[in-house]
Amino acid sequence: MKDNKNIRIIDIAKLAEVSPGTVDRVLHGRGKVSPEKKAKVEKVLKEINYEPNMVARFLASKRSYRFAAITPSYSEGSYWELVCDGIERATVELRKFNISTEFFQFDQYDRSSFNKALKAFKQKKFDGVLIATLFGEHVIKLSQELDEREIPYIYIDSGISGQNDLSYFGGDSFASGTIAAKLLLGQVGFDADVFFAHIRFKYKEISVQMKTREQGFMDYLQKNNYKGRIHHIEVDPDNHTQSLKELENIIKNSSGLVGGIVLNSRIYELIGLLAEMDKSLCEKIRLIGHDAIEQNMEALRNSQVSFILSQRPELQGYDAVKAMGNYFLFKQIPEKVNYMPIDILIKENVDFYNNYKL
Repeated sequence: MKDNKNIRIIDIAKLAEVSPGTVDRVLHGRGKVSPEKKAKVEKVLKEINYEPNMVARFLASKRSYRFAAITPSYSEGSYWELVCDGIERATVELRKFNISTEFFQFDQYDRSSFNKALKAFKQKKFDGVLIATLFGEHVIKLSQELDEREIPYIYIDSGISGQNDLSYFGGDSFASGTIAAKLLLGQVGFDADVFFAHIRFKYKEISVQMKTREQGFMDYLQKNNYKGRIHHIEVDPDNHTQSLKELENIIKNSSGLVGGIVLNSRIYELIGLLAEMDKSLCEKIRLIGHDAIEQNMEALRNSQVSFILSQRPELQGYDAVKAMGNYFLFKQIPEKVNYMPIDILIKENVDFYNNYKL
C-alpha cells in the first residue's frame, strides 16, 4: 500500500471495488451513489485514515492570510537583502494560497527607527509575524504583545530564549562564535593577540547576534587556556586615523601573528582600513568574518580574509515564511529551533557556495 498521504482516487476505487467516479462522488458529496457502494468507499477511507486533499479544500475556502516581516532596511548586496529575498521568494510560491507578506523595515543601528516601524505595523492586522531580533528588549516587548493577541511569530537571524515564538530560523550564534575562535586561534596560536573590530555607525548598537557570537568566542578562549591579549578597536569607516593607529600599535607590540574578527557582516570595512596600513604589518594579521555577501567573498578570494562563516541568510527567510504558511494552511507546527548550517568558506571553495538552490 502506498503512503496514505499520497493515495489516489484510483487506488481507493480498487480497494472498494467501485469506479473512480463513484469514489469522487463520495468524497465531494455530489451525484447519486447507491448506499451499498457508498458504504464500501467509506469503509476503505476509514481503514486507510484518508484525508481529502487539503490544498484543494483550502483553495475552495478562499481564505487569505497576511504576514508581516519586521526586518532591517538594506543596501544592494547586503546580508539583509539576502534574507528579504528569501522571504519574497517563499511568498511568491505561496501566493496561490492567498498568502501575502508586507515588510516593515528599520535602521538596524537605530532603536527609534525600530519603534517607528512597529508603530506602522500596529496600525494594521496580520495573521503571523516574522521578526528580526536585533534589538532584544524591544523584540521581547513586542513578543509579549503578540502573545496577548494570540498572533504567532517567528524569529529570524538570532533566537531569544524564554519566549513564546512559534519557531526560530537562523544560525546558532554562540556556536558561530566558538567556531570562529577555533579557526582563528588555529592560525595565530593560543598566545597571540586578538582584536575585535567594531564598526562604528551613527548609532552605537550591538545586536543580540553579535553579543552571542562574542560570548561563544570568549567561551572557547577560556576553556582552551588562551594566554594572549584581547583588544577592542572601534573602526570609523569615514575616518581611519585613530583605529589605524591603535591597530598598528597592537601589531608592533606583538611578537607573532595577530588575529582579528568582525562579529557582523561588515568585515569589508576593516579591509578598507588595512589598505592604508604598511604591507609588512598587514602580513602579520589573520582575519575571520561573517556572512557570504559579495564584498566579503571578494576579500576571501584576494586572501585578505582567512575564513568567512555563513548561515545562509536567504534560506532562513525562505524557510521562515514557508513554516508560517504551513502552520496556517495545514496546521503543521514547526520545530521550535531550526538552525541553519554554519558554512566555513575559504578561498578555495567560495566560488562554489552559491551553486545551491532553494
